[in-house]
Amino acid sequence: MQLILLLGAGVSVPSGLPTAAELTDRLFHDAYHDDGAGNLSPGPDPDPQHAASDITRRVRELLRLLRIHDNDDIQRVGLAPRSGGFSTSGAIYRGTSTYEDLFFLCQQIGLWNIGLSDNSLTTPFMESIERKAQALLRGPSFEGRLCDLATLGDQASFFIESVVADALRQKYLAGLDLVGELAAALTINKLHIVTLNHDTLLEQYLSSNGLEFIDGFGEPDGDVRWSDDCVYDAPSPRVRVIKLHGSVNWYSFLRAGRAWTAIPLRADLAPAKDADGKLLTPWSRRPSFLSGINKTVHYGRGLYGDMHFRFNEVLRRCERMIMSGYGWGDTAISFQLDTWLDRRRTNKILLLHEDPRELTERSLVMASGHDGWVRSGQLVCIKHWLSGKCKEARSKPSSARGRRGSRSAIIPAPMVWARPSITRFCSSRDPAASSRFNSSRCCTLGTGTR
Repeated sequence: MQLILLLGAGVSVPSGLPTAAELTDRLFHDAYHDDGAGNLSPGPDPDPQHAASDITRRVRELLRLLRIHDNDDIQRVGLAPRSGGFSTSGAIYRGTSTYEDLFFLCQQIGLWNIGLSDNSLTTPFMESIERKAQALLRGPSFEGRLCDLATLGDQASFFIESVVADALRQKYLAGLDLVGELAAALTINKLHIVTLNHDTLLEQYLSSNGLEFIDGFGEPDGDVRWSDDCVYDAPSPRVRVIKLHGSVNWYSFLRAGRAWTAIPLRADLAPAKDADGKLLTPWSRRPSFLSGINKTVHYGRGLYGDMHFRFNEVLRRCERMIMSGYGWGDTAISFQLDTWLDRRRTNKILLLHEDPRELTERSLVMASGHDGWVRSGQLVCIKHWLSGKCKEARSKPSSARGRRGSRSAIIPAPMVWARPSITRFCSSRDPAASSRFNSSRCCTLGTGTR
């Protein structure tokens, strides 16, 4: 059989990587400085004389204003008349402004300045921020301050990308043992691991456990591996990794006169060479990953288009999906899952989540489909996270990985609960049987700890 394992940011939390809320916090509290070479680097500036020209203070002030503006708007939407006045529902599926919301707003500000704004609401938004940020902005006139705001918005986008990329570097590996169990299972002919995460924990886990996989990149060419969609057509290895939102280790280099995505095999990008010893010129110092709430506009472009094509391809082929860590917040992906479940009654999702109902409060697609999917047996909920004991895993590095290649090392004791559940789910073709299994199994599991 073929199986899809769809993973979201929640599966990276046990390995010490930050949540969306924690990433947003870092924008305002982690020390960063402008190194003078066009990069925003972590840590305080080693040269105090640069403080006056460092843009990070102004960038953070703009982000604070945007966060206040966005949070106010979240509370104001949904206005409805009531007896004696009006009331607001607030944004139904948004709780508070995150780094992705701020990135989107900064992108819109930057695009406005170069004439690429396609939304007539952007100009009044810019004027509103200009009034609130007059003490921050430079320029003798209204137009001059708008230009400064646009420049600052572009710099703020770069700052958010830098903070996110630095925060998603590996701390340690924990909570991914079920991935190893599925990758080693002989009953699974193809395991398609579809991830929305930018980090490289998954690839590191598979490599450290001696599990071969395809990731959309070819064999080494000197110091890099170039993107090559054709590798997915090869019959082996059985494990395929599809990263829909990019990765912190994807970079672009000039190749035959155009930008081409590659994974550098060395930490320093500048001296990278190909197999012929030719020096490779970086197209950008930024890693290639998607952020912001409008990331869907890139889903058909370049390497992202290839990855999404492969995702659609495996949706056509597979009837079983295990899901964990995904909050159903990517509307385009969620609609694809909705369509996939509608396409065949035999298509099913095994959802690993301590409180599946919580997802209905975060996503319109999940809220609309949850009850019907559960009744039909297409959504089977197990009230555990992928990691089994997320709170314990996060407090310390995993000590249960054991010897490389050892099957017992891949499956620690906390994962024992998952074995019979997943085996039955993968082998069952009867929606009614899955529904009966769901109700009996979930009642006995209870909830774990996070």
